[in-house]
Amino acid sequence: MSFPFQSQNFLPGFAAFSLAGSNPTLSMMGQNPMATGMMMMAMMQMMSMMSQMLAQNSGQFPMSMMPGFGGMNPAQMMNGFPGSPLGSFLGSGGANPMNFPGGFQQSGYASGGVGGEIGGVSGQAGGVLAPGGKVGNIDIGRLISAVPSNLRASASKHFPVIVAEAQKQGISNKAQLAYILATATHESNAGKNMEEFDSGRRYEGRRDLGNTQSGDGSRFKGRGYVQLTGRRNYADWSRRTGMDLVGNPRQVENPAIAARILVEGMKKGTFTGKRLDQYINNQRTDFGGARRIINGTDRAGQIGSLAQKLMATMG
Repeated sequence: MSFPFQSQNFLPGFAAFSLAGSNPTLSMMGQNPMATGMMMMAMMQMMSMMSQMLAQNSGQFPMSMMPGFGGMNPAQMMNGFPGSPLGSFLGSGGANPMNFPGGFQQSGYASGGVGGEIGGVSGQAGGVLAPGGKVGNIDIGRLISAVPSNLRASASKHFPVIVAEAQKQGISNKAQLAYILATATHESNAGKNMEEFDSGRRYEGRRDLGNTQSGDGSRFKGRGYVQLTGRRNYADWSRRTGMDLVGNPRQVENPAIAARILVEGMKKGTFTGKRLDQYINNQRTDFGGARRIINGTDRAGQIGSLAQKLMATMG
């Protein structure tokens, strides 16, 4: 979008002043009072013109609309409206303070977490993607190369177990497999930490986790690839596996058991009621939304970014 006075010397006393060029400075305004007044009037006219365009071309103008912000997205306001004519005028330097690292966390009960050495993976999930397609030949070496270097040793040991379990359970969508591996990488540092760092005392008395008996918080803290947490989940998987995980909760750390819990739990939605195929299927790939299978939106961007990298290694 252009303005009628682009690249024109339209104010007396302002040498080669152009709204299309570099940003005006306050030093210009001090050249003479008349010029200052005229510049202010021109700026007011420009803002009025832009307001009219916003009203007439809603949805087409580079600034997105948000109620309560005068038709302007607050994230864009903080970034100087990058990509818009006003952005060229104001400048768009500096980071957006609304982009908080890791996003807003929401605690859940499927995952206790281990403290996260996955810090080398950053960024957002990138929105909804096209379908991932079918899993072909898996090169474990390439999968391992996609994770942070400090986790590759543990990934080389545990990824083959997880991939084999996924294949056993009929996971044929490579985006689903990528997200399963990304989840295990985040939750257990690719199997490096099969037991939560925390003592588990913070889970004590959590009825939503089924922790109704004294000592349940520490006894049923996060374990395995998905960091299974709470008496309720341990009892549920005791029924599913036919093993006494309540009486011997550390069995969840066994890679074969942990892989079954990870894959089947995500596939059937046993953790939060959300299933893998609700977000990743043959129509779409929503790595960001898929975090709800495990733990709300906690670290959704980081895990989604890693899932994209893993999927890219599958060809």
